[in-house]
Amino acid sequence: MRQVSKGEFYAAVGKLNVHPKIVSGFPYECQWIFLNDPRGPLFGKTVDRVEGGLTVTDYFLNDTHQSGGAE
Repeated sequence: MRQVSKGEFYAAVGKLNVHPKIVSGFPYECQWIFLNDPRGPLFGKTVDRVEGGLTVTDYFLNDTHQSGGAE
């Protein structure tokens, strides 16, 4: 997985049928999976962390879904 900006992440999501699946409490991590293939490869993940008292979200895309080139 490669870290990307929020804009790149949601541009890749586009109209795909992907949904977040919560996998941990802290740091709060969601794995984004394809609804029609939940056991397939992850689309990406988001991880929330605290920095300077504020919550910051990091965005990651699976290497096969870079630059909006998702299937």
